[in-house]
Amino acid sequence: MISSQRNKIAPISIFFMLYISRVVVTLTNMQSVSSGLVNTDMLISIVIALGLNLLLCLPAIWCYKNNKNPFEVKGVNLFYALYFIFLAGVNISRFSYFASTVLNPESSAWVFSLIIAVCAGYSSRFGIEGLSRFSAFGFILIVLTVLVGTIFNFKNYDEINLYPVIANSNQAIAENILYMTSSSVEVVVLLCLGKKVNGSAVKPFVFSVIASFLTTFILILFINATMGDAANLQAFPVYTMFQLAKIGLFERLDVLQISFWIFGIFIKSVLLIYCSSISIKSYKNSTKCIVFSVLALAVSFALTEFIDPSTITPTALIAPYLVACVLIPLFTLIFKKKNSGDELIEKF
Repeated sequence: MISSQRNKIAPISIFFMLYISRVVVTLTNMQSVSSGLVNTDMLISIVIALGLNLLLCLPAIWCYKNNKNPFEVKGVNLFYALYFIFLAGVNISRFSYFASTVLNPESSAWVFSLIIAVCAGYSSRFGIEGLSRFSAFGFILIVLTVLVGTIFNFKNYDEINLYPVIANSNQAIAENILYMTSSSVEVVVLLCLGKKVNGSAVKPFVFSVIASFLTTFILILFINATMGDAANLQAFPVYTMFQLAKIGLFERLDVLQISFWIFGIFIKSVLLIYCSSISIKSYKNSTKCIVFSVLALAVSFALTEFIDPSTITPTALIAPYLVACVLIPLFTLIFKKKNSGDELIEKF
């Protein structure tokens, strides 16, 4: 039995946080971000991306198991802090773009970015324990949301929409695989928060990756089966799929998807800002949270006001992903020595 410790979280909590962090990518997916058509062959891309993602995560997992943490390398921790902030800004900008174009076209995107950044920056000051408890609630919400969105779309499910199975070019399929693989920061979060888990975090991490890809597979399957070629006309196909679901007099269930999206983007933003703050050892934690939330807001503002988030290519995040999630852990595994303290702990 694992006993609770202050400033530590249970392995199941890291599963909740990593799962939500990865599934938010699916909910914020825009049709223009993926390559080619929204087609059944995207399901093939998801399965291949799952295997590729787990394979590329092996260096980081071995770093974790061998007590060789890249965050302890001078300069690398600063790079990871900025990487977390960059991804927080990207995710905030995607929701702000959706909110300002679909939910309330009369509002500016920066208003939504400001609200999320302020709330996330304030909440990140309270540490990992509160976030872990809130993530458990968020996990229950997403499971219920996906179940409702799929069960009540069965009447719109038409297998004929799944054909032809392959409609995209080999290049488009390959780009979708790379996009689904690289839209991930969870393995770096594993390295950052590994010592705060009261037990091993490897199995929860692997299960979170598998569960998140399975959720994505189910959502993409229903998007194709319910909308067919019409899905290519939708900027946010997941949102449109929930609009089609009905329960009696309740003709639109998109409010469920929006609710989780808000919860999910909040949890992920808090998680990334918190991780960036503990990546830097100096300065007060509250000060770092404020600074990093402002930087995340700046990134989001730049993406929404000067760059249309829908024009970002699927391959834009591949290079940063390879550096942060694969190459740095690989070089750390090869060249970094274990801390003497870690070696003594293993002996005793």
